[in-house]
Amino acid sequence: MKHFDFNYKDRQWDKFGAFHAFHRAWNSNIVEFETGELMVIGEPNPDNRHMYDKYNIQLVTTTDKDCPQLYFDKECTEPVKKAWVTHKGQQHLAIDYERKVAVALYNRWSNKKSTVLGDHVSRASAYWAGEERLPTPLEKIKVQTPDPEYKKNMKSVLDEVDAAVTAIWRMDTGEKRYWWDKEKLLANPQWHDSSAEDIVAEVCKNRDNLRAVAERGFEYPRKTQKVDFLYVKPQEKH
Repeated sequence: MKHFDFNYKDRQWDKFGAFHAFHRAWNSNIVEFETGELMVIGEPNPDNRHMYDKYNIQLVTTTDKDCPQLYFDKECTEPVKKAWVTHKGQQHLAIDYERKVAVALYNRWSNKKSTVLGDHVSRASAYWAGEERLPTPLEKIKVQTPDPEYKKNMKSVLDEVDAAVTAIWRMDTGEKRYWWDKEKLLANPQWHDSSAEDIVAEVCKNRDNLRAVAERGFEYPRKTQKVDFLYVKPQEKH
């Protein structure tokens, strides 16, 4: 975060027990403090997800078109594919172009307070202690990459299971396989030593799992990394 001039004109106290001001409007997701601290609150809606030049910070989700290219390393030589940070849904990020990092927003779906911050910023979803400082990681960014070794070892077995389970489902219900929008069954990472017969027996214990495989097949497990920061190039500022 770069240096900003505090908005003394709209200075308030009561809401956070410290002198603060919202960015331009009371319903903004960004709150600045007279001390030089800055926080994001909540998960910004699309209208509030954009570049904030005053702080050199962008609020964005991983599925937004203007989400910058993310990297694993500070040198930006190892790109993160978009699919790796959008698997099973979007993630809310704050992009700090001053420090060239992306950090995840905290407190999705809840109003619980952070236990690692002071009372006045305890509801922050992203927090900076001052200018030219890294944001404090309050949540991990999930990066879910394919596991090609599992697929290589298990594809033929799971294809056999898929065919058997589909046949069982059709004999039981008379329904053919339909390809409308239902989730695939996530293959168990522990199945790598199991036979097709054992996996069929396990799938058939749960009717929802049986139907998921019969109608959509299997989703292969991914390797999940949880990181404090990802990195961006400075020229990718929007």
